[in-house]
Amino acid sequence: MKKDTTDDIIIWSSFRDGSDDAYILIYRKYIRDLYFQGLQFTRNKEIIKDCIQDVFTKLYKYRETLGDTDNIQYYLLASMRNQLLTVMSKEKNYVDTDFGNINPEILYDERDVEEVLIEREENITLEEKVNLVMSLLTDRQKEAIRYRYIECLRMEEICALMDMNYQSLQNILSRAMKKMRQYVKKDLPK
Repeated sequence: MKKDTTDDIIIWSSFRDGSDDAYILIYRKYIRDLYFQGLQFTRNKEIIKDCIQDVFTKLYKYRETLGDTDNIQYYLLASMRNQLLTVMSKEKNYVDTDFGNINPEILYDERDVEEVLIEREENITLEEKVNLVMSLLTDRQKEAIRYRYIECLRMEEICALMDMNYQSLQNILSRAMKKMRQYVKKDLPK
């Protein structure tokens, strides 16, 4: 899935020129991505919320001096990752990833409660299966899978975010997919 970079260029430019509406749009569009990325580093929701707030505060404060970007999501994910690593290294409080029962309370949702509850109920079984498969992977494999297949980032962007070379990333993704296929194959009814 290829992202349309034209929208990001226009929104980013508008934000840098002082549009609060563009800032709000960026916040609403990407807060979930940042929250779920935070869950890859820690289960401490307060740290995640603080890091998201720090990212958006710095973004707003320095918006006139920020460079151009054609991929806001990548820019924010890189900023969030750096913020998390800074905070985590200060706190020396790294916690393994847990994908079970994610309930991000800070997320903004415009749908009515009934619709959300129905969707949540329908997704419980699928979520449990995904969580089980993801639990088989290493933290690096989970991070790479999320960036590649959930966030739809390009390989080069993932390499930069994870500070690794292209071949290493391919190897991680390949091993992760192989592990997941083996589990799914084993779990299928005969």
